[in-house]
Amino acid sequence: MRHARICLQCAFAGFIPTIARSLFVLFLALILTGPVFGDEPDTLQVHYLDEVVVSGSVKETNELENLPTAVSVVSPRRLQEGRVESLPALSALVPNLFIPSYGSKVSTPIYIRGIGARLGPQTVGLYVDNVPSFNSSAFDFEFQDIQRVEVLRGAQGTLYGRNAVGGIVNLYTLSPLTYQGTRLAVSGGSHGQLSLKASHYSRLGVNFGASLAGYYKRDDGYFMNSYTGQKMDASENAGMRLKLEWQVSPDFKAMLFGNYDRVSGGAFPYMQVDSTAACFNEPSSYDRDLITGGLSLNYAGDGYSIHSTTGFQYLEDDMRMDQDYSPRPIFSICQQQEQRSFSQEFTVKSDLQSRYRWVVGVFGFIDNREADTPVALEKGMVEVLQQSLDAMMERMGAPLRLVYASDRIALPGVYIKPSHGVALFHQSTLEGIFGVEGLSATAGIRLDYERTGLDYRTESNGGDVNIVFYPPLPLPPIFVEGDTLLVGSERKAFWEVLPKFALKYQLSPTTRLYLSASKGYKTGGYNEQVFSEVLQSALAESLMRNVFKQIPPGVMPPMQNMGAKLVRGTAPTTGMPPTVGTPPATMKPPMGGAMTTVEEQASFAPETSWTYEVGGRYEVPDCSLSLSGALFYSRVDNLQLTKLVSEGTAGRTITNAGQSESKGLEVSLRYLPYENLSLFVEYGLADARFVKYETQQVIGGDTLFDFAGNRVPFAPRHTLSLGVSYVYVLPNGSMVDRVMGNVQYSGVGRIYWTESNLDSEGNALYQPFYGLTKARLMAQKRAFALELWVENLFNTRYHAFLFEQNDLVTGRTNHFVQRGYPTRFGATLRFTLDR
Repeated sequence: MRHARICLQCAFAGFIPTIARSLFVLFLALILTGPVFGDEPDTLQVHYLDEVVVSGSVKETNELENLPTAVSVVSPRRLQEGRVESLPALSALVPNLFIPSYGSKVSTPIYIRGIGARLGPQTVGLYVDNVPSFNSSAFDFEFQDIQRVEVLRGAQGTLYGRNAVGGIVNLYTLSPLTYQGTRLAVSGGSHGQLSLKASHYSRLGVNFGASLAGYYKRDDGYFMNSYTGQKMDASENAGMRLKLEWQVSPDFKAMLFGNYDRVSGGAFPYMQVDSTAACFNEPSSYDRDLITGGLSLNYAGDGYSIHSTTGFQYLEDDMRMDQDYSPRPIFSICQQQEQRSFSQEFTVKSDLQSRYRWVVGVFGFIDNREADTPVALEKGMVEVLQQSLDAMMERMGAPLRLVYASDRIALPGVYIKPSHGVALFHQSTLEGIFGVEGLSATAGIRLDYERTGLDYRTESNGGDVNIVFYPPLPLPPIFVEGDTLLVGSERKAFWEVLPKFALKYQLSPTTRLYLSASKGYKTGGYNEQVFSEVLQSALAESLMRNVFKQIPPGVMPPMQNMGAKLVRGTAPTTGMPPTVGTPPATMKPPMGGAMTTVEEQASFAPETSWTYEVGGRYEVPDCSLSLSGALFYSRVDNLQLTKLVSEGTAGRTITNAGQSESKGLEVSLRYLPYENLSLFVEYGLADARFVKYETQQVIGGDTLFDFAGNRVPFAPRHTLSLGVSYVYVLPNGSMVDRVMGNVQYSGVGRIYWTESNLDSEGNALYQPFYGLTKARLMAQKRAFALELWVENLFNTRYHAFLFEQNDLVTGRTNHFVQRGYPTRFGATLRFTLDR
């Protein structure tokens, strides 16, 4: 893995000039060959891509605009007006969609209707040109030439399977068979922002098209690290995309695409809540290489169609984090992961024009992820452990001292997580049921199987001690080896049946009502990060066992409470930090503690949900007004939550927390009062709460046993977007052809940060509702356009992320935050020639 990363980094050093030369040559070739092979005359014109070109779905038995579910379709024009250049910015255009940024692209959580996950298996699925992504580390990439974005809200398990509990996001890129042209864009702004984009789409024959696109983006960062005196979150991003399409015959079409994306830069700008800058000594960064490819084959028969989608994704990244977020050498982590994912889906679907429509399909995948996650307990942490050892020996009345032989304890580990699965699914839609025109029923079912596992090898280095005897014992110091090694393998399998039912009543061609019920499923698995805690417990047991073997008989006084149980959330009296849980089954727990297996500590169960909703859509015949809305209720069982282990001293882990429910509503309104003026409103309410969550935590001096009724953390209660756009067309002969301006306000909140909804002192802990305003002004003359833009116009201050962590040195509970981005502004120059 490391050798491959070095090769990629070396390649990236010369990436930009090489890509620039390659793009220039290929652009020139495509531009020159397009007119040669095309049958149509080469007529250049300025093209305004304002509307969505909607193609049929390879799965749905209803047309996209008539789906019996809540769906938002975002056009290229709205993406450009909102400066949506990556997935997190999409939040502003869809009700009840929230995609926060938590300091790096290592994790891009998606929340829909209060359902989401910060880490682990995703709760909302992402597809690009029908190819799924298997890791949320691959979700945040640069948008370029997006043809449309579809957001399906609510459980979508029947057609999409695993990890679609909250919904699905589908992205589709432009096709060189339906669009031909050249696009160039150069953008610069505050905070060192620079962006270069280029793409070309051409027909190389009557039935063959090719496109090539590339981009480069950078910034200087936004937040200071006072320890180094430098910005800590500067970033650089570059990539390219190639797409080939061939209409082999009127009935058969093939599409092949490949994407490469490279991210490099600082990460995790976490600072104390009362600070204006972070202050930590260890490096914090995130580097990622992402390759995605797909092959799509489509055959249209007589009354049916056959579709095949083959997907591949390769991800390799390197994350480094100072996990105590302080200038002291206490706790750091370095995680390198390498993942290869293959997927294959076949569907056979009937003609959408018939009264009875159906689809059957089979889906399979193979996924293999290898993570190398060395954790280091630095000098400051070893000093804390030494104090615990000294206190333990003093309580025992022992005439000796245990002294760590090293000022650093390393906990390296390699974890391989293989998984594979297969699914069969079917969906049918019948029009005119009960003899009622416009009334249709949709029903479907999916059988989903998955087998996942964990192969681990982790050890400790530096956990040895010296036994130093006090006078008058005439004994020399004794060296005791305390390091330990854990090697093992775990496997588990899941079966799920995922049904769906829906009724739709089409009152008119532009008005419909629907109600639906559907089940979602989120896969279970294993936590590799919990092994920091598991290994610390094993190291504690190994150390004490070896120490007592080396101490001569009669030196130690009689031991008291040797049979005491290890209390969950407290430290075994071995000088190790507090741990949650106990040593693995292969280790005897210290002081007679209860036995817990690796399977019990590291695994988490699947999460399932049922979503019930009723909604509708209305549009006036001239399309000047459209209104859609829905009421929904979702219930989640075995809810997966990300929690700090041992109050932040052993990383984070995923646990199942009982049950939750989310209920609410969403409304989308589009209004065009005049030809060149458009208004929109997007509002979502999601009241997501725990129904059952048994726990035992001491908060503010009180012991809490149940979080039932508390709000689910990290998911906002409200989302709101308001926007206005105006286009002014100037007379012929003017300096510019048209001027466009738009203003958009987006707000979210409130957002709770803990399962208790409280801080450690018992006070409410949340981010209040806040709103951000962005504006854009563009002047266009033929193929050229100049944009002036600003984001967070009023420099609104807010917390994008907040968490609590205990300081083992001072004993205080600190609040760390990632602040929201400040005001940013800049200009973009575009050149667009469409054939």
